[in-house]
Amino acid sequence: MKVNPIPEKVVNFNVYDEGEKLVGVSGEVTLPKLEAMTETISGAGIAGEYESATPGHFGSITIDIPFRTLFDQSFKLMVSGGRTITLRASQQSYDVAGGEVQHRGLKIVLKVMPKGLDLGKLAVGSPTDTKNSLEVLYIKIVENNKTLLELDKQCFVFIVNGVDVLADVRDQI
Repeated sequence: MKVNPIPEKVVNFNVYDEGEKLVGVSGEVTLPKLEAMTETISGAGIAGEYESATPGHFGSITIDIPFRTLFDQSFKLMVSGGRTITLRASQQSYDVAGGEVQHRGLKIVLKVMPKGLDLGKLAVGSPTDTKNSLEVLYIKIVENNKTLLELDKQCFVFIVNGVDVLADVRDQI
């Protein structure tokens, strides 16, 4: 029985474009930030105001894929149309009770549209730090074959830890 695992780090990861491994990706990809769409609530009987989140509704979600150098794959990501980007990682934790290191698979699937390309810089003996910006329309995060998050903006789906947050809303509309 695994008790008190301490999450430690990502051992390594790869990035795939439509199933093909992207070559030249730098050592770090910043995952997208999900920020709920909100409305400020105030009025009689309320002491001040607060932000009320609209369930399952998020502002623009962007992910940047950084490349070490200017590379043909950056331009491939700029072609109009949707594409699927998959990040696969191995995460390490330490099981205190068992006294052993464990590894958990992490898979993040993103359906994206091209948004921008930062060509980077030219400097002798340095990477260009080229970066593709992609608009995320769909994201699914799976750890050890368990879906932790699934957001599909176009199909009105938002599932968190097995809970379909928008199920009642979909039924009502």
